[in-house]
Amino acid sequence: MAHRKLFVVSLIGFVVLLGVGIVVPILPLYAKDLGASAFQIGLIFASFSLSKTIFTPIIGNLSDITGRKRLIIMGLASYTVVALMYVLATGPVTLIVIRSIHGIASAFILPVAMSYAGIIAEKGEEGLFMGTFNMALFIGMGSGPFIGGALTKFFGIDTAFYALSLLSLLALIITWGMLPVANHLSLGHETSKSQSLGIVFKSRMMKGLLVSRLINAIGRGGLLAFLPLLATARGIGKAEVGLLISVTVFTTGLLQRPFGRLANDKNTVCMVVAGSILGGLTFAGLPLGRGFWSFMGIASLMGLGGAISIPAISAMAVNEGRILGMGKTMGFLDTARSLGMIVGPVIAGAVMSTMGIDSVFYTGGILIMAGVVVFLFYVR
Repeated sequence: MAHRKLFVVSLIGFVVLLGVGIVVPILPLYAKDLGASAFQIGLIFASFSLSKTIFTPIIGNLSDITGRKRLIIMGLASYTVVALMYVLATGPVTLIVIRSIHGIASAFILPVAMSYAGIIAEKGEEGLFMGTFNMALFIGMGSGPFIGGALTKFFGIDTAFYALSLLSLLALIITWGMLPVANHLSLGHETSKSQSLGIVFKSRMMKGLLVSRLINAIGRGGLLAFLPLLATARGIGKAEVGLLISVTVFTTGLLQRPFGRLANDKNTVCMVVAGSILGGLTFAGLPLGRGFWSFMGIASLMGLGGAISIPAISAMAVNEGRILGMGKTMGFLDTARSLGMIVGPVIAGAVMSTMGIDSVFYTGGILIMAGVVVFLFYVR
């Protein structure tokens, strides 16, 4: 029964991320057509992450009290409507407002679905359950841009937004009809649903996990923003750059479940450390790439690093969630990731403007290594 629930909640995550992935690559072009400046395009993207970062811990805590299915349904219903609002946008300011609403709606879905996966995870299989869920997210995220590009090319840019709305509606129907109610009352895992959000920061383990997730997200944010600049400077074509990013995402995603099987109480810390070190070394090694295949090799190893560390982090978070409250635990974990994706490009941009493109990746690698030290300090 638990594995059936896992399949359903993973399917929901896949469908949602697929829809989001369809829209994100074409959004800058759409914003530019509506007259947005470069600064306004940055605000359009930042508004989503900012509103999601603010509301995710609040909604996560609420899910510990009220249950999860109804919150996911509310978020998917909002997604369905917000996707259509993009088509009605009249200018950059309207897009910023729509993206902010979209970010709030997102706080109702993925973090809550992640806590649902944590709730149903069977004892000793936390890594397998969370690895399976994460795999669905990464595959959806990686597949979306290809589909979005094809839809835009053959049917026009508005089609991508209609596809997001339709996929959100599909996920809503799946949730309504197939996802059983799973909360603290029915499963009895959580013992602290009434505790405040601050309880999360009293756990040394959670502090270590949040630092690890934050710093790795900072690196990933810088990677997505500046890998295209580094690769094209080394003579790599734009289409090949997109392939490099996709290889990184798919490598991480497809290996989540296999490495999730390995994540148990005995080796999760080792997996986080090993994956983070591999990620840091390959991140710092990207400037050494000189041709497509060397970049491809480094990108694959970087994806492998994420595949090793992310299921272990998720498994450790599930165990903490059973004590602190699954919703608030997963909410803060997702908030750390979102915050890193906001801060990463800013830090990378500042480094590039003062020290050059190569230094972006050297600095990112050093930062990830420093994160390993802080993680070990907290979880020792």
